[in-house]
Amino acid sequence: MASSAEGDEGTVVALAGVLQSGFQELSLNKLATSLGASEQALRLIISIFLGYPFALFYRHYLFYKESYLIHLYHTFTGLSIAYFNFGNQLYHSLLCIVLQFLILRLMGRTITAVLTTFCFQMAYLLAGYYYTATGNYDIKWTMPHCVLTLKLIGLAVDYFDGGKDQHHSCSQAPESGPFLPSGLHTAQPPHHRRLSPH
Repeated sequence: MASSAEGDEGTVVALAGVLQSGFQELSLNKLATSLGASEQALRLIISIFLGYPFALFYRHYLFYKESYLIHLYHTFTGLSIAYFNFGNQLYHSLLCIVLQFLILRLMGRTITAVLTTFCFQMAYLLAGYYYTATGNYDIKWTMPHCVLTLKLIGLAVDYFDGGKDQHHSCSQAPESGPFLPSGLHTAQPPHHRRLSPH
């Protein structure tokens, strides 16, 4: 009995070794090299194409569901794609999102919140550009962070604009209601914020 158990363990270890070497051969770095591209560029292209099945799933199964499910789905898929692309560098985006939520929560609908948002987000982005600059064009966390910076500034302006008298305001943005957007709403990818039907 003991010898058959040892044989099974040996088979499992051998199978794991074969699978591990097979996965190493299928690495993105080797695939990118064979295509004549960088691994970062290949990850970006894969991420763009992953958006299509995610969008189809959302459209067919989640479109008219509760808003919290939609926010959870967009947050989970967006953060997963961002982690696939940039790994632990994702913390830059998460830090700015959390700080933006706190700015809106603590400062409210004031022009000070808008100015603080603008100064902080732009300074963080410019510092990121400065510290990650190289002589070549690189695909790094600063590329999507530029879009995130603009969207977070726009969120602060929309929130501020929503507090004005509705008769004199020209903003029709969904965020311009009487309440602060939830942390989950703020955390989802910027391009999904206005697609929610609720």
